[in-house]
Amino acid sequence: MSVSAKQVIADRETRNIARDAYEGRLAQIKADMEARGIAGRIADEVGEKAKAAFDEAVDIAESHPGVVGGTILALVLWFVRSPMLAWAEDWFGPSERIDDDGDGE
Repeated sequence: MSVSAKQVIADRETRNIARDAYEGRLAQIKADMEARGIAGRIADEVGEKAKAAFDEAVDIAESHPGVVGGTILALVLWFVRSPMLAWAEDWFGPSERIDDDGDGE
């Protein structure tokens, strides 16, 4: 047998080994896709990312409680500003605007 014929046989064997490995991996992927579809994979990925983001937020909140408390207080004050202003107006009376001529009308 010539050198080129031996090389062809060796290359063919290498190709067959690679093809068998590829087909085996492809069969594993197909079986895995049948067991858990794309929607399940997406849901798992989103769930993992949401859990990681929540864990990071908890770590930050634990290490900076003053910032978190101040932010929450600022948001609460922002949402109750109208009732607080109305209460202050009731308590102190309506404010008078002074015109350019200074007579308050």
